[in-house]
Amino acid sequence: MNLQAWEPTIQLALDAFTGAPNEPGKQRVLKEWRSKLEKEPHRLQAFQIDEIVREVRRRSLSSMVKVAKAS
Repeated sequence: MNLQAWEPTIQLALDAFTGAPNEPGKQRVLKEWRSKLEKEPHRLQAFQIDEIVREVRRRSLSSMVKVAKAS
């Protein structure tokens, strides 16, 4: 799957994910994005949605590591 084609969506989901104040809120954001992606006009497959959600989590974790190293 070409994640570059989904970059705007990934960025929006990442912004919402990082804006959530706690872990339950972050899980809710990911659940909402899964639901949105399932309703896309071209209907993504479940594994494609999982790949986008994993990318959002990966980027969130890498940005947290960068912030921790800068402190």
